[in-house]
Amino acid sequence: MGKPELPEKIIDLLLASDYAQLVGRTPSERLDYIVDIASLHTRDELSRRFELARVHVRQVERWLGFHGRRLRLPHESIDVVMCGLEFRKRRIRGSRVASKRRRTAVKAFPKKAD
Repeated sequence: MGKPELPEKIIDLLLASDYAQLVGRTPSERLDYIVDIASLHTRDELSRRFELARVHVRQVERWLGFHGRRLRLPHESIDVVMCGLEFRKRRIRGSRVASKRRRTAVKAFPKKAD
């Protein structure tokens, strides 16, 4: 059996979801983190909110399993799950580097007295 794939319809629904807006600002950024976005949803959300059939929900679960992930469980807090996602770790590391650069740049050019 080959690599599981998601139908375009499901990808579009995930990219337009409320959780996708929390993960990325642009469609291309959201697409980069589609696995993270999908893992934020529960089975119930996929079947009720997106009106996906059981077979499609199962397809999402298999796809996430292939990527070493799973759907969020109903009792898991969205905040706790988001803190563990890879995109958050990369952003936090990146912002620390950027803030160090900004502080250095400010010290390099002191204000001139008038």
